[in-house]
Amino acid sequence: MGGFIDFFLENPFLIIVLIGVLTSMLGKKKQTQDPGTPPKKKWQEVMRELQGEMPQANQQQKHAPPPVRKVEQQAAQAVEVIDETKNEANKRITELRRLQQKYDQERLYQKAKADQLTSTISDKNSPVYRKGPSFGKKQLIDGIIMSEVLGPPRAKRSLHRSRR
Repeated sequence: MGGFIDFFLENPFLIIVLIGVLTSMLGKKKQTQDPGTPPKKKWQEVMRELQGEMPQANQQQKHAPPPVRKVEQQAAQAVEVIDETKNEANKRITELRRLQQKYDQERLYQKAKADQLTSTISDKNSPVYRKGPSFGKKQLIDGIIMSEVLGPPRAKRSLHRSRR
């Protein structure tokens, strides 16, 4: 008997499997003993009951007069819903127009402010703004040629570029 217990204690996996089997068996017994649950029906029985109820419901609907009042009520409700949606749409449109006007006013204000700043900056007498010299294509080519002529000779310059 001692060897049997030692065998189980050396194999923890078997202990886990045994505990799982015992708990599942005890859990099933508790479920079947619960008196509060109704007995389970097979799905075939449930389908037969439903099919038996369906023809009775169809016969009752055939004998009933057509629901004229329901249609009138639904039409009245549809008109109310359409009116509400139109009102909401008109409110949203007026709100969007108001926001668009506000945005346009703000944009015009910002543009005027920017124009005022650029006119102040572009003042010819201002010490901040000085127009620099402008070079054309011919002047740039002449400048490169003159830098080669006036600069140190090519023989004294290194042939390899410095890595920076």
